[in-house]
Amino acid sequence: MIEDILKQFKGNLINKNIDLSSIYFEITDIDKIYNLDTCNTIDSTIESENFLKFKISTENLFLIVEGKKHPEDLLFNEKVKISGDISILAP
Repeated sequence: MIEDILKQFKGNLINKNIDLSSIYFEITDIDKIYNLDTCNTIDSTIESENFLKFKISTENLFLIVEGKKHPEDLLFNEKVKISGDISILAP
């Protein structure tokens, strides 16, 4: 299910000239990290110097996907944490 959500998100970014291999999602309640480029889990820590990681639970990820919560609302409540280089999203 998470892989499908990431594939859909990736599809929205494919033509935006963004390095998707540097973007990760850490799903806190299942203790897994997914790479957005492959939409698969990674077995090691993030070794890249330039990366962007979103730390979120499956529950909050589903709230965003279902449109029940805006991502900014979860950022202010500290239910989503972002670390790394946010400029990766700037084409």
